[in-house]
Amino acid sequence: MRLKLPSAKFIRIFAFCAISMLTAGVLSPIKAQQYTDQRTRCDTITIGGPASWQPVSYIASDGRQTGLGIEILREYAERHGINVRVDIELPWARTLDLLLQGKIDVTAGAYFNDERQRVFQYSDVFYADDIMVFQHVDRRFEYASIKDLKGYQGARPHGGSLGNKIDTYSEQQLDIIYSPTNDRIFDLLRAGHVDYVLIARYDGLATLRKLGIEDKIIAVEPPLDHNPVRMMFSRNSPCVEHVAQINLLIAELAQNGTIKERTQYHLEQTVFNRETGS
Repeated sequence: MRLKLPSAKFIRIFAFCAISMLTAGVLSPIKAQQYTDQRTRCDTITIGGPASWQPVSYIASDGRQTGLGIEILREYAERHGINVRVDIELPWARTLDLLLQGKIDVTAGAYFNDERQRVFQYSDVFYADDIMVFQHVDRRFEYASIKDLKGYQGARPHGGSLGNKIDTYSEQQLDIIYSPTNDRIFDLLRAGHVDYVLIARYDGLATLRKLGIEDKIIAVEPPLDHNPVRMMFSRNSPCVEHVAQINLLIAELAQNGTIKERTQYHLEQTVFNRETGS
């Protein structure tokens, strides 16, 4: 959809290598470089990202792959005569592996951390997200800061970052397990195998709505952290040369109110339609 402007725990470098070796059919970094050498022009932007991260990137009830980050990239592509391909249905770890190789050009959104910065190229910030502690209503415990999570067992999505602060502290101080999918991570909490889940606010709420367990699991205030969201580009993609111009577009859309308007629109959408079961 074209934007309507107002009228007046951890992805480490070694993990990428391991995933590349273990994933069938995926090119090695050397072959990926050969791939990008053959593709010297950014005539198509291939967008990856999470499939249930409102408002950044998600699958709507009618099956559209949409979200604020996707819309910004579509707007840029339309202005510059570039094609767009969106695939946000891949597992996040797989998406990052393909991004590393340059087979995906950009993710519609990602949190910043130092190790990613060494591998990928970030855009400027276009949104900010709350990281929440989700607890079962029947097994609540007192929580005010990340230090209060010590002594409990938690879970978080596999392959993703929750930002430098949470990544570092959870690795060093917390008892954390990693789940491959959001559905599974909340199954662990519902069954009592873990005491809490760390996940972005709207990512978590959308999954709870999908599973129909909003009355069983809740997001506990205050947020654990408030993370800026940026697009993340492959350094092995010719589209990385467009980052500076995309940053100018982000600034324009923030200044004229479009980002605020579209953020509110996407937060109000029903990601999972209970009547259709989608």
